[in-house]
Amino acid sequence: MKRLTFIDIISAWGNAVNNKDKTEFEGMLSEDFIWKGVALEEVVTRAETLEWVMAVTDFRIGDYKSLHDGEDVLVGTHTVTEAGHDKTIVLCVANISEDGNQVKMWRHLRAKYPE
Repeated sequence: MKRLTFIDIISAWGNAVNNKDKTEFEGMLSEDFIWKGVALEEVVTRAETLEWVMAVTDFRIGDYKSLHDGEDVLVGTHTVTEAGHDKTIVLCVANISEDGNQVKMWRHLRAKYPE
């Protein structure tokens, strides 16, 4: 099986958020997966992440860009379009499993999209 890339995981995440199809995304998350916001102290579990992607509305992600696909870390950006809010850009860092097939931790930092 090939190692995950940033585009692989963010495309699956986007499909889950945008189209409410979590099938591929769910398989890419390790059982002990956690999601952390860099600016927040909140830690979100795998189950909570899957619940969120299926529940969120008026929220779209796109414009995926890979910055680094390493042996243990994937880095990239995506945009967020949310009803009633300015467009934002998100920097994402994903720690992947030793075999490179699953994401163990996802961290992000979100900011207003530069004009």
